[in-house]
Amino acid sequence: MQPFTRRDFHVDLAASDRIGRRLVFKPVTHEHDEADPDLAGNDVREILQLDHPRPGFSVLTRTLTLDSGLTATLETQGEDLGVLLARIESVPPQQQFPSIDGTTVALSYRLVPRSGARTPDPAGVDREFLRGVAEISNFTLVMRAPLVKGYPAEIDLTPKTAGVAVPEDLLAVIGWAWSPLRKSKAGWSGKVKVRGSGPELSRLIEQRLERTVSHLTRTLSQPPAAYHESLARARWGVALRRALPLLFFASLILGAASLTLVEIPQDSIVNLLLMGAPPLLMIGAFGMRDIPSMEIPPFPRRMTHAAWHPEIETAAPQTLDVQQT
Repeated sequence: MQPFTRRDFHVDLAASDRIGRRLVFKPVTHEHDEADPDLAGNDVREILQLDHPRPGFSVLTRTLTLDSGLTATLETQGEDLGVLLARIESVPPQQQFPSIDGTTVALSYRLVPRSGARTPDPAGVDREFLRGVAEISNFTLVMRAPLVKGYPAEIDLTPKTAGVAVPEDLLAVIGWAWSPLRKSKAGWSGKVKVRGSGPELSRLIEQRLERTVSHLTRTLSQPPAAYHESLARARWGVALRRALPLLFFASLILGAASLTLVEIPQDSIVNLLLMGAPPLLMIGAFGMRDIPSMEIPPFPRRMTHAAWHPEIETAAPQTLDVQQT
């Protein structure tokens, strides 16, 4: 306990689980910096948790919570508790709550020792992106890093009220890396293609998260009709992109049918290629990490509802009636 008591961290016995080898420390509040307008009015509440699943191995997790409810975590693993605490304290709490176009984002990381760095050096670590959360115009956006290398990052967009409808291409218009949204139990889900490993992958995910938050902040602050008017060309591009798998397989079928009209010698290598093409195409299709969906995409249309949230749309006429009265 010495590394923690020296830094004024004291164990919360009621919240700890000694049988489960878990210690939870009492909360510490960091008052917001007046010079930082992004966190104005938001104090940061910090709770440390130490898990010791086996001898010689510990996991230290810092959980930060803003007054607004946004939560970010920072974790690291190792043996020396003093080194683990030094790693955690090397990242200021404010760095986990950046502002993007006026929207505060909560970033969660895992601190991993850098290859070739000295173990006791708390600065010799890399940040691995785990999760990013943002509250945007009554929506909750969550982006999670892929659990397996080479797979896309996951996106969840959850409305806080029922009856909300958003277009499937809401995020796909940003670029080819973003997939169309699919309806889920809580809201909508999507994917973002990312490539790389280690710090490079984390930086790429953060860049994609920044573009996503910036796009949603601009789009959801305007009426739905403005979305189609400003991004009509990009929406038609997404529709064409979604139709490419179907067009590709349709062209294969038409190409195979046209070969019946062409006389090919029996001893030609073309016959061998044609016989091996179907199984090779099936292996290639099922071997893809993200199998393309065969669909006829809906045509982009201008949305007629006045607001993204039904209660906002119905509240406007009521307010107008009161003023008229």
